[in-house]
Amino acid sequence: METIRFTERKKTTKWPAIIVMSFLIIGGCFVAYAIKNEDNPKMLGFSADSIPTVSDGLENVEQTDAQKLEQIMNLNYEIKDVSSVDKSTKNFTGDMHLPTIYVDGKEIAETNAKIQTEYTTRFDNLKSQMEKAESNYSFNVTYTYFDNIVGLKKIVSLVITQQIIDTDSKKVTSEKVTTYNIDLAAKATLTQSDVLLELLGKDYKDILKEQVKNYIVDNGYIKESNYNYEITGLENFYIKDSKFHIVFNGDSDNIVDTTDVIDIEIQK
Repeated sequence: METIRFTERKKTTKWPAIIVMSFLIIGGCFVAYAIKNEDNPKMLGFSADSIPTVSDGLENVEQTDAQKLEQIMNLNYEIKDVSSVDKSTKNFTGDMHLPTIYVDGKEIAETNAKIQTEYTTRFDNLKSQMEKAESNYSFNVTYTYFDNIVGLKKIVSLVITQQIIDTDSKKVTSEKVTTYNIDLAAKATLTQSDVLLELLGKDYKDILKEQVKNYIVDNGYIKESNYNYEITGLENFYIKDSKFHIVFNGDSDNIVDTTDVIDIEIQK
């Protein structure tokens, strides 16, 4: 009797593994070849030469003083006159001419508004006081201005003169000067300390105090033995032809017993 034998063939995982490995190796070769031959990355709208590096940016951040000065010199400004006449009080007329300043066509609104408010308020406060005056008076306001380069600042100095005039006798009964010094680039007003070091050097405090004293004494306003004024830094000042001028409004600035406006040019 013939015996039938069955032989079982076991499944193997060798061939699928070999196929997968071959695919990965061949695919990897293609990827490596593609990467090797790929063009360098480009920024849209720029050539490779124009892409800035870190060093390029750092080298161009700061302007030289010469470049800053040229930029400042090229600032354009304009002073426009704002005039007004007020005859609402019978014997007290207001005739004001005030400056409004523009830099590169844009108004320096804060400074202009401050000037307008200052003189409108002064006039309004005086109107009630002058109602019973025996003579006729006018409140006149005029101005002049100067521009200078101080260090790396282009400065416009506004010098505004207020006078109360007895129109019957044609005499000035009161005079007061107020100044505004404006850094055109910053569009901001300056203090004495912002400019004195540049104009007079590190000894500016001693220079200023000594020359003010000499002027007051030499012009007979006060005896040297009675002079005890100290510069506060709050005084009116302006710059003309690169020279520092300090202005005192007579006794209202508590320096001398006079109603004169005292304008002192300080020499370096």
